[in-house]
Amino acid sequence: MTAHGPSGSAATLAARARRLGEQASAMWQGVASGAEPRAAQTPHQTPPQTPPLTPRGLMRSLSRRTRARALDRLRNLACFAAQDYLALHPDVDAAGFDAVVHALFVGSQEGRKLFRPERLARALGATGAALPGPLPHPAIEPHGPPVGVFVSSHGNVFMQDIARDIAQMLGESGVLVTLRDETAPGARLPPVKLIVAPHEFFRLGRGPDWVQDELLGSAIMVNTEQLQTPWFAAALPFLLASAGVVDFCARQTRLFAQAGVPAFQLTPVPGTEPGRVLQSAQRHKLFHSLPEAAAGASNPATPFANRPLDLAFFGTETPHREAWLARNAAFLSDLDSFIYFRRNTGGPIRSDSNDGSLSALASHVCGHSKIMLNLHRDDFGYFEWHRIVRLGMASGAVVISEPCPPHPEFQPGVHFLEAHARQIPDLAEWLLTTPDGQARAAQVQAAAAQALAVLPGGAALALFLHEYAAAG
Repeated sequence: MTAHGPSGSAATLAARARRLGEQASAMWQGVASGAEPRAAQTPHQTPPQTPPLTPRGLMRSLSRRTRARALDRLRNLACFAAQDYLALHPDVDAAGFDAVVHALFVGSQEGRKLFRPERLARALGATGAALPGPLPHPAIEPHGPPVGVFVSSHGNVFMQDIARDIAQMLGESGVLVTLRDETAPGARLPPVKLIVAPHEFFRLGRGPDWVQDELLGSAIMVNTEQLQTPWFAAALPFLLASAGVVDFCARQTRLFAQAGVPAFQLTPVPGTEPGRVLQSAQRHKLFHSLPEAAAGASNPATPFANRPLDLAFFGTETPHREAWLARNAAFLSDLDSFIYFRRNTGGPIRSDSNDGSLSALASHVCGHSKIMLNLHRDDFGYFEWHRIVRLGMASGAVVISEPCPPHPEFQPGVHFLEAHARQIPDLAEWLLTTPDGQARAAQVQAAAAQALAVLPGGAALALFLHEYAAAG
């Protein structure tokens, strides 16, 4: 920190720095308690230049009680440590700010890194021994409070897929459910609210109007993001201030539960609408680059050997993926492959954009592909449900993925295949060109279809929501 005013001895400057740090910390504690910060000065002293001392944007409207609940949960989140955050951001440390308050109310909204990778890896690994087995199939009565599934109308089309799948699976389980967006009138909201992708919902369109104590405290958030990403950081204040969290990752679900957040691990059942998918896919400009054999409606039951495309990949640009694709360009060029590697523009793929039908195109292409490739965004392994299950397994493609954390429903070597990055080309070639490989692919394809057919569906989620509603 730069000291303003007349120069003095080292001891004098050190004392002044400590005093400024104490003042900044005290102001931050006022923010956490809901009080408005006030500039603190001593006589004849120029006010110090410090980072902003109010919560960024949307979080300003939350009450002391809601802020305190979210802060307590962050302190108990095993992947977060105040000393790590200060080490990652020396400017915060130099200013004397409270690390927990700054991380949740400022750093998360500025896109700062919240977790040290080593601690994040240890925290996720520590949950592995306690992973649940496959969820039960509870029998529920078709009654109970209505459920609203909400997703941003300005958000990513893939999030809208997820919201549609959740609403469909709840409806098929006997729940009275509606699918809505941030324009829904507040006076007629259902008693149980599921908000998909809060990092988009509360920040886009009319979403900021929903940042209210009563709503956050009574809504369940559906987290779609990986812990190490800036999108998770943007969602974290809403996740920790909410009534509970639904997460697709079993390990992340455990971390939330250990932090005191009611949490439920969900494996959505992908919706099956081949007619709608084909009609929407045809609107994408890349549809016309497909071979004639892949221009008609796809069928998940099409045998592995009869699919016209060898391999498909859909993903956004990251250094990890770019390095793999460049290294294996020659191998991929020898296949009938469809590679969609999208530059990261920083914004969502909206339904009204040129790429608005990308999700449908991806499902259509995978439905005609033998292999669906899953490359992680970085060195953190993650079970990417949308790519592995919704695009891959549900389309009948055999998924080859880099190693993933354990999943309670799907096992590597049974429902999908795992290989380290350097081994993926050899595995793909074996599946595509040898009788033994094609026989193995057929086994995996059948096992994945069977696993999808027996997923608990909306019944287990409905039970969680009914218990939450009863407790509320």
